Amino acid sequence: MKSIKEETMGMRIKKLRVAMGYTQEELATRLLTKKMTISAYENDRIDIKISILKEIARILRTSISYLAEGEVYELSKEALQIAVLLQGIKREEIKETAIKQVQMMAAMDEKMQ
Repeated sequence: MKSIKEETMGMRIKKLRVAMGYTQEELATRLLTKKMTISAYENDRIDIKISILKEIARILRTSISYLAEGEVYELSKEALQIAVLLQGIKREEIKETAIKQVQMMAAMDEKMQ
């Protein structure tokens, strides 16, 4: 019988690091650590502190939940457009108003179904 190995956090870190074109040395430099530490992370030999995991996620442009659990949230094209537009709004009060409006529209849509 063939054994199927589940993807680990270390495997996901390595996959993203390679996809981003970083070597272990480059990722280590960005994290202010050693190549040996990155290798240990990727081979699941040591636990990663949440503060480090957060920084790895930022550098590799992913979420902590993806690294830790493998969870991927797929967004529609429209949801991404709204997110990009909201990110571009500088004034917090305008951003909050826009979010409230989207929440109201979502509630209205749900009532109409």
